[in-house]
Amino acid sequence: MQFCFVICLMFTIGNLNTVTNSDTGLPMIEVYYLATNSVAATNIFTVAIFLIVFVSLFNAYASVSRLTWAFARDNGLPFSKVFSKVSRNFSI
Repeated sequence: MQFCFVICLMFTIGNLNTVTNSDTGLPMIEVYYLATNSVAATNIFTVAIFLIVFVSLFNAYASVSRLTWAFARDNGLPFSKVFSKVSRNFSI
């Protein structure tokens, strides 16, 4: 999917100097605006990317917390007793 996105990006990027020197500070926003000529469509595409990154961060934090707990459970971290505690009330 990323490959298809890059191909579409290369066809719609337009003038490279305009994109890299945009007032927004983010070249991707300028590419969306040049491709659509619509502020509303540009905002929708930008919010879509933000939502994808936001959901991905939840998955990353969940996996890192599980790995940290498992490593602490095996006494592989400094202060392992702090990180490997299990709640007696909730059994988690």
